[in-house]
Amino acid sequence: MKQKRRFRFPIIAKTITIIFLLGIVLVEIAMIYFSLVTSNEAKKSSKENATSLSQTVALTIDLDETKALTSMIVSIYDSSETKPGRDQEGTKEFEEYMAMFEPVKQTNEYKHLQSFLNAIKVANKDTDGIYLGYVDYTRKKTIYVVYDQENEFYPTGIIDDLYEEDYPLLNDHHLGFVASIFTDEATKEVLVTAGSPIIDPTVPEGSEDVVCYALVDITMTSIRANVRDGIVRLFVYMITTVFLISIIGVIVIYFLFLRPINTLRNAALAYDTKTPEKNHEVFSNLKLYVHDEIDDLAQAMKKMEDDVYNKIDELTKTNEALVESQQYAEKMTELANKDALTGVRNKAAYNKFCEELDAKIKAKEAMRFGVAMVDLNYLKNINDEYGHDNGDIALIKVSTIICGIFAHSPVFRLGGDEFVIILRNKDYGNAKTLIQEFNDKIDGLVKDEDLLPYEQVSAAIGYSKYDDEKDTCVDDVFKRADKAMYTRKREMKKHN
Repeated sequence: MKQKRRFRFPIIAKTITIIFLLGIVLVEIAMIYFSLVTSNEAKKSSKENATSLSQTVALTIDLDETKALTSMIVSIYDSSETKPGRDQEGTKEFEEYMAMFEPVKQTNEYKHLQSFLNAIKVANKDTDGIYLGYVDYTRKKTIYVVYDQENEFYPTGIIDDLYEEDYPLLNDHHLGFVASIFTDEATKEVLVTAGSPIIDPTVPEGSEDVVCYALVDITMTSIRANVRDGIVRLFVYMITTVFLISIIGVIVIYFLFLRPINTLRNAALAYDTKTPEKNHEVFSNLKLYVHDEIDDLAQAMKKMEDDVYNKIDELTKTNEALVESQQYAEKMTELANKDALTGVRNKAAYNKFCEELDAKIKAKEAMRFGVAMVDLNYLKNINDEYGHDNGDIALIKVSTIICGIFAHSPVFRLGGDEFVIILRNKDYGNAKTLIQEFNDKIDGLVKDEDLLPYEQVSAAIGYSKYDDEKDTCVDDVFKRADKAMYTRKREMKKHN
């Protein structure tokens, strides 16, 4: 039987491939190292520049105008009972609060300081913004006094939470805002922010002498572009080096290995088994000058091939068994944490989720989550009057509504007619809107006379958000949400 010609991958090609791959690895390592070093240096330099510029602004700004403008802003802020933050933007309270600052923008102090800040910004390359901020040390809030130009994201009077990395200035007001890197939510630019205190030297010793803080945002766009250019240049240099090394490697490999192997190959092809007496000294007369294992290559490769094939077959079967076992374990885990009726997560999954959240709370990690509690009304009446199958339909309908509205948060069924949503991501910020959407949806179903009685589901919802100052675990938030839900339930019964 004629043997099929096997795919041939020459040693020279293998050599080039190996050298190329090793070169690529070296290039990658060099580029990563260069990127890390230059990136760290760029970050360090940007932080120093931001800090230096903020100090310059603090020292050169008109102190009297700064004191006067800051006093006006703080007076309005203190007089506001609500003090709505950025998360309340769009509400009536927020609009009324922000409108209080409009007259301030017409003052000479505001215009002079804004012009001064803008001039410094224009004179300093890569400066994204220069502005003044007042810190409410008690509430850990920053109130923006004036920006270098009218800015929708930093309007005068807007209130932001003080970042944790800046908490040290609560104890020592002269520390200022530590230089830090963040991504601007409005422009998606990577910025370096630093702030220095504007100090009133006329204030007696021991009194509060910090008027406000001069803050500077420096963009890293051009710096990052320079880093990228450096990486491209390094890449070209390294690729050229790899190419040259590959050529040298091929030459060396040819003389050390390929030429003696080709000699063996040619001798084997020329060997005639029909007339062995004519060429029985062909191999012994070869002058290879290698003095290595090439002489035993044929037999060694044959034995190795058999051993490798058997080993691969054994490993393949073992791997298939492990994959099947893993898939089965994953399926069992999924079923153990899933509510069989509604398809949402069950109480076991909720308990595990709470344990993880409690661990983060205990570790004092920054947390943004809330708990929404949903209770299906009249489930017992539906079961008694229309049967448990239709009661299940009501549960599934409520579950579908919950999952559709709170699409970015995990949903759990604790059993019976109770559901819990852990508000995360977009749902956390839009909680009030989503709660209203849920109530509207339920009200619509209750009033829809085209539906069957058990499809006119009624459900009460209540929610609460985690407060790191008073909550020690998820259950604290859950209890407030549960209480809010029962309040809603009583309101619904009054209107029925």
